[in-house]
Amino acid sequence: METMETMECPVCGKAILRKNAIMTHDCYGIPYRLVCPDCWEKIMNERGYDGEYYTEADECLDDDY
Repeated sequence: METMETMECPVCGKAILRKNAIMTHDCYGIPYRLVCPDCWEKIMNERGYDGEYYTEADECLDDDY
């Protein structure tokens, strides 16, 4: 017998089946987070990506900050 794994959508807090969650992507197409289908539609249609827009200037790859 298969058990159904559930999760909470990090945007709306709704409990959903893990298999129904959809991965959003950041501004460079990198997988960002799993959300419910309703939130995915809202997030991805609004700006085309999830999270904040960022450039190389936002990254700190050096130990000397």
